[in-house]
Amino acid sequence: MLELRQDGLALALVPEGGWVTLPNGDRVSPAVAGWSNADGFALVAAPEAAAEALSLPEPTAEERRAALPPLSRRQVFIGLVASGLATAQEVLAISASGTVPAVIEAAFAAMPEPQQSYARITLAEFTVAQRLDPTTLLLQAAAGLTDAELDAFFVEFAKV
Repeated sequence: MLELRQDGLALALVPEGGWVTLPNGDRVSPAVAGWSNADGFALVAAPEAAAEALSLPEPTAEERRAALPPLSRRQVFIGLVASGLATAQEVLAISASGTVPAVIEAAFAAMPEPQQSYARITLAEFTVAQRLDPTTLLLQAAAGLTDAELDAFFVEFAKV
């Protein structure tokens, strides 16, 4: 970690090797200790205490899942077929008539009202699937997928 200074006064901490925009709009890249200019700006190694204060903890599994990109309806349906979780005919039936595969129907039927109706409405009307949405978690359980498998599904089919 580096410290950006102007005339000896600390202005900000910046990551080494990246780029930094100076208050006057100029950019410095790569940011390296020892850099300085005629306007009094300089980059120096940051004191250890300051660098430690900025170090962020590793995100939790839940935080990583929340940061996964959402999937469009099309991406979800292609993913279901490509991964063998549903047939093309089952996916097309969801779109055409709202008919859900038996495994999903069984999961819905096991739910109490009003959650059952909410889940059915969500599946019928969704345009974007979020990794931590309750309906996504219900379908994960119905399909018998682990958290790691569903995470991989979101990562893989976000590319489609």
